[in-house]
Order: sequence, then C-alpha cells, then structure tokens
Amino acid sequence: MPGSDLRAALADMRGAVRQGVPLAPMMHLRIGGPAEWFVEPFGEQDVALVVRVCRELELPLYVLGGGSNVVVADQGVRGVVLHLSSLHRIVREQNRVTVGAGVTLPSLLRATKEAGLAGLEKLTGIPAMVGGAVAMNAGTRDGETFDHLVSLTVVEPDGRIGVRAKEQLQPRYRDGGLGDAIVVQATFELEPDAPEAIFARFSASLQARNRSQPVTQRSVGCVFRNPPGDAAGRLIEAAGCKTMSVRGVRVSDKHANYFVNDDTGTAGDFVALMTEVRERVRAEFGVELAAEVKFWGFPER
Repeated sequence: MPGSDLRAALADMRGAVRQGVPLAPMMHLRIGGPAEWFVEPFGEQDVALVVRVCRELELPLYVLGGGSNVVVADQGVRGVVLHLSSLHRIVREQNRVTVGAGVTLPSLLRATKEAGLAGLEKLTGIPAMVGGAVAMNAGTRDGETFDHLVSLTVVEPDGRIGVRAKEQLQPRYRDGGLGDAIVVQATFELEPDAPEAIFARFSASLQARNRSQPVTQRSVGCVFRNPPGDAAGRLIEAAGCKTMSVRGVRVSDKHANYFVNDDTGTAGDFVALMTEVRERVRAEFGVELAAEVKFWGFPER
C-alpha cells in the first residue's frame, strides 16, 4: 500500500504518523523488528479515526501499551502499531478516578496513594499502561485490574466510541473479554485510606515481588497461563526446565515462568525456548501450557 494512502486518510488526525519505527526499544524484552506504521493519536476521537481507517484500508492494527507482555517478530510487524501514550489524564471525583489508557500503572498507583485512595496496591510491580492492564485483566495473586473497575470508554471495532459498565463486561483470568475493542479510558471506585497505610502495603507488595520474580531483568512477565488448579512455573521447574536456554533467552532461575533476555536474544530464540518448555511439560505431566504473552508479526500464531 502506498504510504500516501494512510497519511492522506489520517490527515485530520491529531498526532503523529511514522514509518519503520523500531519497536525493540519499547519492549521489555528489547527484541523484535520495526513497525511498518507507528501512529500516536492525541485523543479519543483520533483513536476512533485510526480504527476506521485501518478497517477501510484492511490494515492489521496492534495496540501497544507498556510493551510488557508482547513478543515482536524479528522481521517486525506489518500494518499499524497504535501507541496511546498521549491519553494520560487522571481525573478524580470523590472516590472515583478516571484514567486515560496511556497512564502507566506505577503513575496511577502514586497518584491514588497521594490522594489517599486505596484498592489498587494489588497491582504493584506490573509494568503496564492502564489500557493494556484492563484489556488483559492484569493482576497478581492478590487481585486483578477489574476488582475496582466501574466502567470503560472504548473504541469499538467499527470505530464508534462507547461506554461499557462493569456489569456488561465478562472478564476472565488474564483476559478482559473486550474482543477487538480498544480501551481509551477506565474509571475505578476506590476507598479512602491514609497515604502512609497505602504506601506500606505498596512497599510490602513490591518487596515480595522483588523476592520472587526477576523484575530487574528483561522479560515479558509470565510466559504461560496457569492451568486450572496448578501453576505454570511449578510445572516448568518440575519438568527440569529451570535455567534452560536457547542462545540469548533463558528460563529465569528465580521464577520458571519468566524468560529473560541477556541482551543478545531474538524473538526466534524466545519462541524456540517456549516450544521446548511446552513439549517437556506436556511429556512429563500431560498438560498443554497456553501462552499468556501476545505475539506480533508471527504468521503462524
């Protein structure tokens, strides 16, 4: 598709349209090729325009948040990568906080702590943006993003902007159940508490996470979903996969469901390691591990 087609179709969009943007620096793994098109809309109406244009031009559309649960193919991604970092407003109304999709969870946690509003501490340590956290119902063993959610503003697959109340949503484990709708804003109902008490819980959660997960290394968080009644990390370790490696990517010695990049790994290495780990767990326990991480640019996935 000639570049002028997309640029012309997005002429009224507030924001930036670029070609061939490297994605690896935006990924926690620091691997992957470039985006064919990289679009940064300014507001919700601009996001809606991008969705409509991609639909009309039959362009694949990917939404990039914090890059913490995505593996990008080494050859890159065809189509449009949509980055929502400009949607970064936080508005408080009594105990409710309305947050743009581009706000990072650490920024939201700091803001709610300073406002004396509790409830989101359970999300401590998740390196995501709000939009991505809602879309995948990110969480920890202590709770999930949807626990305090009231409503969402989304751009529907046809480009309309709509509001969904929590009662209309059907979140599941690590899946917000939104289909192809794009989150542009989320509203949470929180509880008043002393900032010092909130900070104490925040710190305790962060310390526990640091002890059990390789948070200082390049990873995408948990690679596989936990199967019913078990933990993927336990199965991987019990199958003898802990510290297994494929060139520059290895299974973490701290948490077996984390794969870490030593700065020389590729997306191909990551997928090869996943395949080997999955096969060993299947052979040892008869359990088929399902990926929690998302894959962009892999035709077979």
